[in-house]
Amino acid sequence: MTTTKLRIQITEKFEPFLNPHRYKVAHGGRGSGKSWTIAQLLIMRAYREKTRILCAREIQKSINDSVLLLLADTIERMGLEDFFDIQKTQIIGRNGSRFSFEGLRSNITKIKSMEGIQVVWLEEAEKITSVSYDTLIPTIRAPGSEIWISFNAQDLLDPTYQRFVVNPPEDSYVVKVNYVDNPFFPETLEKERVHLEKVDKALYKHIWLGEPLENRKGAYYARQIEAAREDNRITKVPIDPVLPVHSFWDLGIADATSIWLIQRAGTELRVVGYYENSGEGLQHYINWLHDFRDTHGITFGDHWAPHDIQVRELTTGKSRKDQARQMGIVFRVTPNLPIMDGIEAARRILPRCYFDENRCADGIRALSYYRCEYDEDKRVYKDRPLHDWSSHGADAFRYFAVAWIDKRHEGMNGPAVLKQDWKIF
Repeated sequence: MTTTKLRIQITEKFEPFLNPHRYKVAHGGRGSGKSWTIAQLLIMRAYREKTRILCAREIQKSINDSVLLLLADTIERMGLEDFFDIQKTQIIGRNGSRFSFEGLRSNITKIKSMEGIQVVWLEEAEKITSVSYDTLIPTIRAPGSEIWISFNAQDLLDPTYQRFVVNPPEDSYVVKVNYVDNPFFPETLEKERVHLEKVDKALYKHIWLGEPLENRKGAYYARQIEAAREDNRITKVPIDPVLPVHSFWDLGIADATSIWLIQRAGTELRVVGYYENSGEGLQHYINWLHDFRDTHGITFGDHWAPHDIQVRELTTGKSRKDQARQMGIVFRVTPNLPIMDGIEAARRILPRCYFDENRCADGIRALSYYRCEYDEDKRVYKDRPLHDWSSHGADAFRYFAVAWIDKRHEGMNGPAVLKQDWKIF
């Protein structure tokens, strides 16, 4: 088979990507050419030798969310249309190279069963959770296999930022690249960059210079989480097998489902577990509860869910509360309070909480980041939360706080009576 001599355009900072490293990490702001450069390098590698490449991100609801189109454009730009067969869900080279595309959160079991993956490219890796990393990394074990990572850090607590920038593992090449490192930076983006630098310096540093967001800015629980760290309440938290563990859920349909596990020990509220996933049915989460129970030898107390669990589906006439009961879980319904009242309840109860730093890492990150929506035109924060990846964990914690705001809750300490003047017990 005849081969074409390829020419690629990379900057000096990306030259080490041509050498073997277990982890190759590029982080920085918009317009740096991270994704564009990595696409070139991977296409070149797949052209020169048979390579199985997995392109993954935390959530991929459809192939349109993947980097398939970017790779297809790169193939065309490099003049390799005759070599690569660009299909709807994969790209195949004439030498047997293959690009596949998956979402980690919903397809991690499928990924674990994949054999012989030589390169994984994690795009928008700032969204990848600790759970996904802990599951994915051990499965990429072919000799000489590599994990390529590109991202713009959201905040200092991002698992990706902590793992690969703050504490990079051995055999890592980590580089920060910004627009100034891109000789092909377009004029259109330059106008956007200059405008944002004038109107919002902090946001400019994040978007264009790749700096993590200031955690306090607009964040509802930043002070409380910071105080928990200072007080050593984010630590290794034991689980008492004698005391019941209560679960608090945010049930998603199109979005993620999140679960907090909390145990009361005297005056302490021990937050002993957190789980989040998407694209799974109710039975999946109930199975996770059973696994947690069996692993830690615990007994569950009450299971709490938001009020919309009682809504009946038109097709079956049953609510998810009914479905859960048939699966062995009897849900109690969290009082339906306004969101801001629930946030205030969470703020009040957080000083009582001790978080297990490992089992609750992703949930703590969600609480740290959860913030109000920002109006970029008026340059003010709105009086409502921003709905993003952190919402699900924060909502589930809010439901916990609301369910626990009065010490006369039935099943915890007597029948529930909600008061205007809440008393946190």
